[in-house]
Amino acid sequence: MKKRAWFIAGLGVVLALVYAQLPRPQAENLLQNPNGQALLEVYQRIQQDYLENLPRDKLNALLEGAIGGMVSALKDPFTSYSPPQRASVRQEDLRGEFFGIGATLSPANPDGTGAKIEGVMKGLPAQRAGMRAGDVILEVDGEDVTGLPLLEVVARIRGREGTKVTIKVRREGTPAPLVFELIREKVEIISVSTGRIGDVGYVALETFGNFKVEDQLKKAIDGLKAQGIRKLIFDLRDNGGGLLDQGCAVASAFLKEGPIVYTRTKNLTRVWCEASGKPLWDGPMVVLVNGNSASASEIVAGALQDYGRAKVIGEKTFGKGVGQTPYTLANGGELTLVTFEWLTPKRRAINKEGLKPDIEVKDTRFPTPFSLQGAGAPPGAEVTVTLNGKTVKVKADAEGKFTYAEPQRQRPLPEERGQAVLDLEGDAILKRALEELNATR
Repeated sequence: MKKRAWFIAGLGVVLALVYAQLPRPQAENLLQNPNGQALLEVYQRIQQDYLENLPRDKLNALLEGAIGGMVSALKDPFTSYSPPQRASVRQEDLRGEFFGIGATLSPANPDGTGAKIEGVMKGLPAQRAGMRAGDVILEVDGEDVTGLPLLEVVARIRGREGTKVTIKVRREGTPAPLVFELIREKVEIISVSTGRIGDVGYVALETFGNFKVEDQLKKAIDGLKAQGIRKLIFDLRDNGGGLLDQGCAVASAFLKEGPIVYTRTKNLTRVWCEASGKPLWDGPMVVLVNGNSASASEIVAGALQDYGRAKVIGEKTFGKGVGQTPYTLANGGELTLVTFEWLTPKRRAINKEGLKPDIEVKDTRFPTPFSLQGAGAPPGAEVTVTLNGKTVKVKADAEGKFTYAEPQRQRPLPEERGQAVLDLEGDAILKRALEELNATR
């Protein structure tokens, strides 16, 4: 009986803290809901009765798990919780610069964990030390990172300017792991790359995810104008979006006047931003999109399409027509919560629908590689398979199973950051865009 009384008293302290942290209506809603009460009871029971004494970091992990579970229960792909370490990486990305080694990373494992190097930036520590694309990161400062989420690996590699980081990697064809000791340097995120085909300028924007996008775009267009371009290809393919304000600024670079985007919240629909009246480029142009063009990319493409300012060429876009508001939490983490829907100047809602291009062309830069798998062959037998005119020979394993996967073509990397690689023969969308512009006077 005393134990039950102690538990109720302890829970009372927790309830008092809830009232202290939340506005009274929200606190009462939580405490009047049986699930809200149960959440507090579970935490209190674990603290009081769990067999092992839990250290503070474990208790923190329990609470973070509860936060993550709450967000996950929304089943909203665009609402998320970032623990403090990942939130700090996001803030660095927003600023457009950080201190690191100058390498782009991607997940090493299918579940999004681990890290491998996609490319190294010329003149920065990773390139100078001899790190290469394809290197799989095994350890950072002696800690195994092969099972960590990618952003946590990134957070461990970044740090204060001038500090040392030791990275162990596995390289194909090398019998033993390689170890690199690097000194962190300032790395600027380059979001814009440019090129030129005759009098046609080319600008590709990779992200709207930092505050330097507007300035980099202006510099790119000014540079192309100085070279005497008369027409422009603006490439938003594979651009997943980013900051709404940067989307407004980019659209304004090509529009003379009018609303760029409307936002609709629970209670209000209003103009979010309008063209400044001072476009950076007012000549002929087209916009390139594909199925990975999303969010701010769709805002820009949708505005230019609605005003007839530029033809949109490529594939139907992703269809992310909602926006999030970031909230910094008491633990240093960040809640990114969907709070509004955005609409094009003609008030088109494109969430889950996408934008339909004016000229539809399949993106041929990275065709789906030929692959197959099968079973039932005699163990060790050579199997010949012909599909769509392509013939391959594979050997069955001891269980009679066989697989084949055609190597994927690696994306060509530019010699310099900000320099676009243009391939008219392998890029049907780019080729069609050039034909469209050459047909205009």
